[in-house]
Amino acid sequence: MKIDVTCIAMLLYTTATVYSKSTKRRTLLSRLSENGRLHFPGLAAKYGFSSQQENVTTEDGYILALFHIPGNASRPVLLIHGNTPTADCWITRGDSSPAITLARRGYDVWAINLRGTRYSRKHVYLDPDNQPNKFFNFSFYEQAIYDMPATIDFILQKTGQTELIAIGHSVGTTMLYVLGAERPEYNDKIKLGISLAPISFLQNVRGLASVAIALGPTLIELVSVLNIHEFVSHEQFAPLFQTICLEPLFKDICMSVISFSLGDDTKGFEPEFLRTFFGHYPGGTTKKILEHLIQVSRSNRFARFDYGPVRNMRVYHSVEPVKFNLSKVTMRSAIFVGKEDFLATVEDAELLKAALPNVVYYQVLPYENFNHADFIWGRYMADNFYPYLFGLLEKYI
Repeated sequence: MKIDVTCIAMLLYTTATVYSKSTKRRTLLSRLSENGRLHFPGLAAKYGFSSQQENVTTEDGYILALFHIPGNASRPVLLIHGNTPTADCWITRGDSSPAITLARRGYDVWAINLRGTRYSRKHVYLDPDNQPNKFFNFSFYEQAIYDMPATIDFILQKTGQTELIAIGHSVGTTMLYVLGAERPEYNDKIKLGISLAPISFLQNVRGLASVAIALGPTLIELVSVLNIHEFVSHEQFAPLFQTICLEPLFKDICMSVISFSLGDDTKGFEPEFLRTFFGHYPGGTTKKILEHLIQVSRSNRFARFDYGPVRNMRVYHSVEPVKFNLSKVTMRSAIFVGKEDFLATVEDAELLKAALPNVVYYQVLPYENFNHADFIWGRYMADNFYPYLFGLLEKYI
């Protein structure tokens, strides 16, 4: 029997839209834990810290929400979330989360919300709801060359420092490589760039990501048919996931999908954590980011967006998109990778390590089941990750 994937995609997207408009949010919220209901500022307050939201406007007009837990201004740390979460990912584990743990140790904590995500759907003149084709026309390249410089300069101006430490997770690490390669002057503003589950080379991905990449052109075609520019928005998909995955009948299925996506560590990412996780996830992304990541993997080239030969000639003066010159990423770089990570595999991290010119630290976490999520949502971060992270930070702060 032939399956019409276009119809299936349209059905799923329509279902998500219906849930976002009609589901009783009060009922869904009651299924969430307190940490699932609270946003970054509320979570900071719950665990004993004041916080602020600053608005940073980029050179191309996007208005970013930047969360700040004040600490020692001489020790600024910028946290950069990956693709589909928001800055909330750094604090949802509460007292053992990276943001709270850093704050308790006196660091001045800043957490960016990249353009297009739940908290950064604003622009000087573009409307994300009425002009989605224009507002969401960006990939991780634009996030790196516009969002990162504006945010770094803002933090340095506020703290009176000349450099900061940046910690990225997943595609948040991609920001560091693209920034260092395309805006090399910012290498001197980053004292240490720490990559947790690095994403640049995607030649050895496993699990669900490998399936998505194999089906890449078909997936992109489906998203285009549906005229989708904003992908897995929080408003549409969080209610859908809460409805399905917080039902006892489907919880095990959702856990299996998460494990197949990120790597299997149901002790570190336990079923009960879904009640917190789906209060914040997904935070939204774009079709173009998804397409760009698929291109990188299928071509085995860490390069700019591929528009096709004709447009590439106009944009890049080359049939193929320009590769990012990682030899220009001269900031001190540290790389952490998990053995069970299906997205940022050890094999791909080794390729990155060989390409970067100034890797001062490289660590494959010894915990056998350490997966993609364990760096930010892991139940046992204090035992299997923080000793390595904070030993490194104290050396370079």
